[in-house]
Amino acid sequence: MSLFKKKDGTKTEAANGRKVRKKGKGKKIIRIVIILLILLILAGLGYKKLIADKTQKTSSENTVQTAKVETRDIENVLTSSGTVQPLNTYEVKTLVEGEVISADFEEGDEVKKGQVLYQVTTDTLDKKIDQAKTSVSRAEKNYDKSVKNYDKAKSNYEDAKKDYDDAVEKYKNLNLTAPDSGVITELMVKAGDNVQKGGQIAKIYDNSYMLLEVYFNASDAVSSLVGKKASIELSGSGEALSGTVTKVSSLEEALSGNRIVKKVTIKVKNPGGITTESKATATIGDLSSSQEGAFQVLTDTVVTADKAGEIAKLSVEEGDRVAAGGSIAVLDKDSTSEQLDSYEKAVENAKDSMENANDSIETAKESIEDAKSSLEEAVDTKTDYSITAPISGKVISKDALEGDTINNQSSLCTIYDLSAVSFEMYVDELDVRSVAVGQEVNVTADALENTKISGVVTNISLESTTNGGVTQYPVTVRIDDIGDLLPGMNVTGEIVVEKAEGVLAIPADALMRGNSVYVKDSTVTKANGNVPAGFKEVQIETGLTDGDYIEAKSGLTAGEEVYVKRTSSGNTQNMMPGMINIEGAPGGQGGPGGQGGNWQGGGSSQRSGSFGGSQGSKSQGGGSGSGGK
Repeated sequence: MSLFKKKDGTKTEAANGRKVRKKGKGKKIIRIVIILLILLILAGLGYKKLIADKTQKTSSENTVQTAKVETRDIENVLTSSGTVQPLNTYEVKTLVEGEVISADFEEGDEVKKGQVLYQVTTDTLDKKIDQAKTSVSRAEKNYDKSVKNYDKAKSNYEDAKKDYDDAVEKYKNLNLTAPDSGVITELMVKAGDNVQKGGQIAKIYDNSYMLLEVYFNASDAVSSLVGKKASIELSGSGEALSGTVTKVSSLEEALSGNRIVKKVTIKVKNPGGITTESKATATIGDLSSSQEGAFQVLTDTVVTADKAGEIAKLSVEEGDRVAAGGSIAVLDKDSTSEQLDSYEKAVENAKDSMENANDSIETAKESIEDAKSSLEEAVDTKTDYSITAPISGKVISKDALEGDTINNQSSLCTIYDLSAVSFEMYVDELDVRSVAVGQEVNVTADALENTKISGVVTNISLESTTNGGVTQYPVTVRIDDIGDLLPGMNVTGEIVVEKAEGVLAIPADALMRGNSVYVKDSTVTKANGNVPAGFKEVQIETGLTDGDYIEAKSGLTAGEEVYVKRTSSGNTQNMMPGMINIEGAPGGQGGPGGQGGNWQGGGSSQRSGSFGGSQGSKSQGGGSGSGGK
């Protein structure tokens, strides 16, 4: 109990005690009122939430999700990650030893294939090359000389062989014959004489036919006249004879009056009065000779022996007539054998000479090959002293410098071939058979956001790896347009296993059992199971699918609206923006802002319906959305 003092200093208890109790009762009432107000507020909020949840549930239950049939590309892909590697990596080494006299490049330089990187001194090698060149020149001269000797020996052999073959053929017949028919006017040999090839043996004369040589205009005297009949008129007597053209000269001659003519020879049977003193003119068809011509006897010649030997006997006497090919004399057989032996020996000698010349050629040829081999070896070695880039690329390291002494163990520099890069994807054994060389690969790099990179499968290795019962095969992907890619970057590849471009497609959730799709049709007034009224069932033929969309090969046309099943969350998560049309209850203002969901909403949401007032976050919503259809 509290004691209070009066103004006069005396204490009182009872009065003050009543005041204290009255004041405490007022505070209690205030607390009760506050508690009641809080309870009323909480009850109001709970009621509002109950109404909002009920409204949202009713709206969700009345929602019909649709999508339009559209044209798009569909792909099936296999995905795997890897690390970018240069197309090729070369560690440059050498086969020679010596001092580096130049190394005109630096780390980071771009070099071309064949570009000289290092030059090593070649003083000693140059002397060796000069000596080898001299040896080659000397060997080639010896070879040329041997070839000339062989050609001459071969020609001699061929001539000797021909002479021998001719002799064998000729000595089969031991007769010395007349080349033309005629009368033997003189025998120039007798039995027992030895004749040489080409020696004169008799004279033959034949004027039974005469040859008239007469000139015709050059333009008329053509080779086609040979064999044609000619009319001949003897000068003085005017006697007419006939003959045959046997020859037309190709030589043009000039007569008086600048007449250009050619000589034509006509064979005429001698009636008995024609001599070499006789003259005549001739006509050939409509052509006439330019002037008189003179006659020549058909045969007036000296017969020579076509083979050598001793004459055994004469076959004719002077005054006898002999036919062409007729025998004039016969040679002794024994004498002809000796002649054939001499021909045969000449052939053998010529053959030996040719073979010796050929051996000289082979020896000279071997000398040339040996000399050239030595020279080529020296020259090839010299190229090793100019160390070139084996590929075009970027120098990553430079290990040998000018002035260094190098040998075949030295590592000189390292070059990356960045004309393209590659990386390895690891594909599961269940999928590897769907991968083929040449397939397109879509590549993304962790370090290069929003950069489209294209690759191609170049190899599928059979050197698989197994881990935890799962077997994978390395697949090499080549990237030609590397852009900003660098070796060592991490990339992800998607192999396009199947691809359908520009095909009609629907969301996967629009396809019902039995390849049925429900197309919007206002004439349908009854629901079909879970499918509401306003949709008719259509059978379609399906094609490729990527899990989100399915190719519609037949049964649908672009722009048609199809029914889409709702997922458990009440949302169609696989749709692309702009494809989904959510129809809500008729409706005015949206409910109060609620808990944010997967749909990005807010005060100005693009999607209509009862979700219009939903805030696009996971905190307390706010604002009112636009009304539904």
